[in-house]
Amino acid sequence: MLTQRPILTAALLLIIAVTATAMHHEEQAATQPATQPATQPDAPGHAAMMATINNAVAVMVPTEGSTTHGTVRFHQTEAGVTVTADIAGLDPGSTHAIHVHQYGDITGANGKSAGGHYNPMGHDHGLPEQDARHAGDLGNLTADEAGNAHLEITVDNLSVAGVNNPVIGRGVIVHAKVDDGGQPTGNAGARIAMGVIGIAKGE
Repeated sequence: MLTQRPILTAALLLIIAVTATAMHHEEQAATQPATQPATQPDAPGHAAMMATINNAVAVMVPTEGSTTHGTVRFHQTEAGVTVTADIAGLDPGSTHAIHVHQYGDITGANGKSAGGHYNPMGHDHGLPEQDARHAGDLGNLTADEAGNAHLEITVDNLSVAGVNNPVIGRGVIVHAKVDDGGQPTGNAGARIAMGVIGIAKGE
């Protein structure tokens, strides 16, 4: 038994040393800020990259029971964003509200997963001629005798991917009824087409 004491003592000292070292590393980790992952982009560089995106597009697909479809394009200009909508599958001569919505989520068959109107400034709803309105309020488009509608409007309260209410990643909704400017969302009715705003090819 006497010959085992030096071995036991050495083993005990080794355990104490390892435990002390581990506790020291834990204390250092607790007092040092966590580092960002290597793939995390630096904020200024990411913002600069986004600012170079000048064109976006939403491919519009029908909601359940609808045949409405088309495209909505967004182009950054010095004056703001030019929105160009080409929508088909509408009733001839009919007029329909069109809005940018909060979420680029069109998983819901009725379009409601896109959320409400895009309104980061917290304004009341309004039509494009009103300065204080939801950022996503684009007014109305009207179909021709073939059921096709074209709308081109330039708004100064949006940006494609800049700091002024960017639309990238948001949703676009075409509604069943006219936006009459009423509160809270223009009495525009059901959602008949939906799309997600993404970076256009070539950007």
